[in-house]
Amino acid sequence: MKRTVQLLSAVVLVALGGASYAQSTAPVPKAVTPPAFTPVRWNENYSYLKNVSGKADPFDPIKYIPLNEKGDVYLSLGGQVRERYELINGQNFSGVPDDNDGYYLTRLLAHAVLHIGQNFRTFVQGKSAMIDDRVGGLRPSDSDEMDIQQAFFDVRLPFSNKDSFTLRTGRQDLIYGAQRLISPLDWTNVRRTFEGVKGSFVLTQSNQTLDFFWVRPIIVNNEQLNDGDGDQSFAGVYHTIGLPGTFGKAANTKLELYGFALNQQRNDLRTTDADIYTVGTRFSSAPKPFDVDVELDYQFGQAGIGDISAWSVATEAGYTFVDVTLTPRLFAGFDAASGDSDPTNPDRGTFNQLFPLGHLYFGYIDVVGRQNIVDVHPGVDLTLLSNAKYAKKLALRGEFHAFWRQNNSDALYNASGAVQRSAGASDAAFVGNEVDLLLTWQIDRHLSAYVGYSHFFAGDFLQETGPSEDIDFVYVAVSYTF
Repeated sequence: MKRTVQLLSAVVLVALGGASYAQSTAPVPKAVTPPAFTPVRWNENYSYLKNVSGKADPFDPIKYIPLNEKGDVYLSLGGQVRERYELINGQNFSGVPDDNDGYYLTRLLAHAVLHIGQNFRTFVQGKSAMIDDRVGGLRPSDSDEMDIQQAFFDVRLPFSNKDSFTLRTGRQDLIYGAQRLISPLDWTNVRRTFEGVKGSFVLTQSNQTLDFFWVRPIIVNNEQLNDGDGDQSFAGVYHTIGLPGTFGKAANTKLELYGFALNQQRNDLRTTDADIYTVGTRFSSAPKPFDVDVELDYQFGQAGIGDISAWSVATEAGYTFVDVTLTPRLFAGFDAASGDSDPTNPDRGTFNQLFPLGHLYFGYIDVVGRQNIVDVHPGVDLTLLSNAKYAKKLALRGEFHAFWRQNNSDALYNASGAVQRSAGASDAAFVGNEVDLLLTWQIDRHLSAYVGYSHFFAGDFLQETGPSEDIDFVYVAVSYTF
């Protein structure tokens, strides 16, 4: 823990020192709004700083560092420091008395982007993820002491007015749609990443993007450099169509169409070869005060000698009371994914959740994943403060989950896709309930914090198949992004 605190303190001091220097030497700022920070960081564009004399943000000097007289070759730097504490009681529904487990998670990210004209770019991001005081040792998502998160080269080919094609090769984060199936998994201490090739058509005039990729997942090795999984390949096509004429431009209405192919070879973790194909679509729109999100998926293919046939449905709809105190948004969601009806039959009916951010959709305790599950989850979002001193936004989210197994012959799966509890001899469908409370505090553009509490109430299925202690989960985090 001492090492973690020292390292965190050093990085924060450097960041704050850089900010202080920038503030003391920068010209009078102009009213230029910097782009929002994003989970993957490579889609932030600071080229506008070439023509801005003032600095609107203290880190503007390191966002645009010209390397030639023309200014079209430049370097952009950034990073993030995140410290989180987690305390869990009743982990895995254990009935062991006094089984509280509290531990600290530290994650450091730093990146550099070299732009060579408008059409060439190199992006490199390093990471260090550490954990202290956890009982039971390391999980793969906890620690990766020093490694490369992303390292890729982009070649952009403009082919008409504002339209272009970009070819990317190397290690890269993937993020698509609502992150239900493909996500960098920013919640975990060790983020998910891939290596391979991606091509992207940006058709600005017709409000469309079309991506295709062929990658393999990166396997985390805590004490050695990570490498790709040679036993898995993941390919896909993802088409996003903007529909500004539907409900108006402000509604940001989109239709997304996609197809994925996950090919797995037998290894120590898998007993059979599998070729899993997923086709799906997502429709999302926010014509205020309403918002809606619907996603449908079907899977087919082969697993060993058996056929695959599985499905998933995800929906959420909300209504925001704009003129009411705290601007409450009431919402209700429904998620369901198929399970297998006969484990003795080689055919497979369990939906494969691929590479998701399940944490956001099935409760923060991560007991439940998008496999053999039905989840009804109403909730409310409240804006406690907005654009106030020391609070760019302070928001509270409350959500209630009710879980059932979709097929009573199949297991309960957790957020990583592993079996949380085998089916056993229970015919009970009801898994349990989870209550989540999350307070998020965006202090300013760079500094943010959150604190949350979750409680899982074990249901009939868990009570009939093993330990069924309720779970309590408390967490608090602080992040500094620049």
